[in-house]
Amino acid sequence: MAKLATAGETNAGLATGIAAEVIGCAPTTVRRFTTGLRHYVFDVAFAARPPLVVRIGDPSARSEMAGPVRLSGLLRPRGVKLPAILAEDLRAEHPWVLPERVWGTDLGAVISGFSDEQLDRIAAAVAHAQAIAAEIGSAGRYGYAVPPAQAPCAAWSQVLEANLDRSRAHIAFAGLFDGGLADGVQTALNAMREDNDGIAPTPFLHDTTTKNVIVTANGDFSGIVDVDDLCFGDPRNPAALTLAALMAYGGLTRYVSSWLRFAGRPDDRIFRLYVALFLLDFVADHGQASNGNQRPSAPEARAALCRAFEDGLGRIQAEPSPNVYGGA
Repeated sequence: MAKLATAGETNAGLATGIAAEVIGCAPTTVRRFTTGLRHYVFDVAFAARPPLVVRIGDPSARSEMAGPVRLSGLLRPRGVKLPAILAEDLRAEHPWVLPERVWGTDLGAVISGFSDEQLDRIAAAVAHAQAIAAEIGSAGRYGYAVPPAQAPCAAWSQVLEANLDRSRAHIAFAGLFDGGLADGVQTALNAMREDNDGIAPTPFLHDTTTKNVIVTANGDFSGIVDVDDLCFGDPRNPAALTLAALMAYGGLTRYVSSWLRFAGRPDDRIFRLYVALFLLDFVADHGQASNGNQRPSAPEARAALCRAFEDGLGRIQAEPSPNVYGGA
């Protein structure tokens, strides 16, 4: 079977070979998804059968690639709409997984055209999936893992601090923004450390954001993709990440208001700290190169990210509103 292509190539040949070997016939089209940051993910279509997805990882990602296999088997029987795993080879030189294709597109690509009723349906479905994930339980530890006992941190503030440290390092590496942007988030995190450390380690799906929540053009919820692991901590975290993405790149922020309402979770200063922390993440990751999906930086884009970040940081101490941040 073909090897993973060198940097700058598409790796479509490897995806084609994997799909043909598993299914027994050659695909008609193989298209790279352009939204992922970690793995190489392809949409593979056939003439006489439903499409599927090929996810390919670097050798260093072998354990990460095992996560979706295990979590699909754990969460799908409980009612979370994850894709079925059709085949996998985690021992291959470049580990791969073949999930079924969930019909639709990432929420962020179509959210601006949805009505309040459609947003409510999607938000309710995501909140329901998160409630199911929360039932798995924890081992009293925090952070990202598949088995609860492997969560790496003893306190929730350690997870947030690691996130902030990562942003500082990425900002310094890229040299596109002032590293002092992180200082305001650090001050807020220090002030709320005790409150954060009182949060229970609830398991949640941490990447159900404007990406990975798949919906149809009619606003129907199709499922959740790319669940590699869980996070243990505050289950509002992915709602905050979603709000940060909508603030940074545009979209209907009232979707997050619906999510919090269906989940019975508050919009408070801790939630707003998470939003600012994730906005800083977007600043830090801007212009970074990973797996070829990043776009070049531009002054206008950098200025827009800075405005969104300053807005989020300034709202940590603001009074909550019925619509999160009074958003559209």
